[in-house]
Amino acid sequence: MRAVLEARQKAAAVWVEELEAELERVRTALTEAEEVLRRRVIGLEQYLEALAEEEAPAVAVVPQRKPTGPRRAVPTARTRSTLRCCRWATRR
Repeated sequence: MRAVLEARQKAAAVWVEELEAELERVRTALTEAEEVLRRRVIGLEQYLEALAEEEAPAVAVVPQRKPTGPRRAVPTARTRSTLRCCRWATRR
């Protein structure tokens, strides 16, 4: 009976060693997969940021021109006096 127990104990010890080796392989594979996932997430975030920048309307900065002199009123009624003083504006 003792020989049977010792044989089972040796078989169990071998099985434990095999399982521990398998566990180490799985841990290594998990670490590698997590690294790949991390890189893909970073790449996806960068891709989405680039898409968002393309879709956003470009903001053009247009400098405001400062008036150089006093503003003059544009005549609204076409009378003889306004036509005489504004002939330069109607000439082509």
